[in-house]
Order: sequence, then structure tokens, then C-alpha cells
Amino acid sequence: MLESMVHKPRPTRAEGSDVANAVLDGADCVMLSGETAKGDYPVEALKIMHYICKEAEAAAYHTKYFEELQRVTVKPTDTAHTIAIAATSAAVSCHASAIIVITTTGRTALDISHYRPTAPIVTVTRSDESARHCHLYYGVFPLHYRQPRDPDWPTDVDNRINYGITVGKERGFIHKGDFLIVITGWRQ
Repeated sequence: MLESMVHKPRPTRAEGSDVANAVLDGADCVMLSGETAKGDYPVEALKIMHYICKEAEAAAYHTKYFEELQRVTVKPTDTAHTIAIAATSAAVSCHASAIIVITTTGRTALDISHYRPTAPIVTVTRSDESARHCHLYYGVFPLHYRQPRDPDWPTDVDNRINYGITVGKERGFIHKGDFLIVITGWRQ
């Protein structure tokens, strides 16, 4: 996306606009290739890409985006999308600091990510592969949970939720007294 930075220290205006527009159009991620693989300015390319993405994100009106997606979503929706809409709406309504998702495949995190909540989506999974995939989704902060399963399923879920909260506190986006939205499946 910043092809001119293979040999020049600054991108063209058009390249910068392309990156910003990709973010504003809802891209989950953007990628550098030749700029970092064979370019003369790989670190500068990464810094500029990061800067452009941050500025475009700051300019995006997430609530409007969410409302528009809700409006155009074909009804009735399946359960997964209904939960994603509800989680995003609840996070906006109560100014939640994070949405904690306990998942196996990462699908729930992807569905919630689609609606662009303003709160980070802390995704706790036992699957290393799912955690890696979740890095590509907008607003998702994946955590690979490596502790052994507790034989009592509700206790195991609580342990994973608490792990997500602990890491969120360590990273500074969850604080004592904050509202959180927690999404998990249920097994009988």
C-alpha cells in the first residue's frame, strides 16, 4: 500500500489516502509487503502506516457505523449475529471498557468485530490457531489461554474470564469498577 517507500522515505499522497480510505471503509487490517521485505525504509514504512491508521481510526465515527450496519442487516439474523449486535450495543450504552469473549474458534470475536465496537474485544481461547487468526480482526485483543481445563465447566469459564480481566488490567484498558461485557457459550 506504500509501494513508493521501497526506495523513498515518504509515501505519495495517493498512497497515504489509500491507506486512510481502507481504514475508513472498514478494513480489518492493512498489510505491507515489499516495503518491509526488500525496501530501503522498512521501519519508516511501518511507522507511517501505523500513524495513518491511527489518524483514520480517530476520524471514524464508530457509533454511526454501528447504526448503519444495524439498519442494513437483513432480519431475522442468526443467533451469533444477534449476540454480536447486542454485545456492541451494550458496550456503547454502558461505556464498557472491554468486551470479553470466551471462544473456541474465534467466530464470536469476528462477528462482534464486524460491528466495530469502541471497546476492545478481549478474546480468550485455548486454540493457538484461533488466537493467531483473531489478530487480523478489527479491535480484537486475542489471548491464548494455556491453563489445564477445570473439570467443572462453569469454574473453567470463570477462570478464563478472570484471565481476560487480569491481562486487561495489566495492559491498562480495564480498571477496577469498569463495566465489562462478557460473552460465552453455554454447555449443559
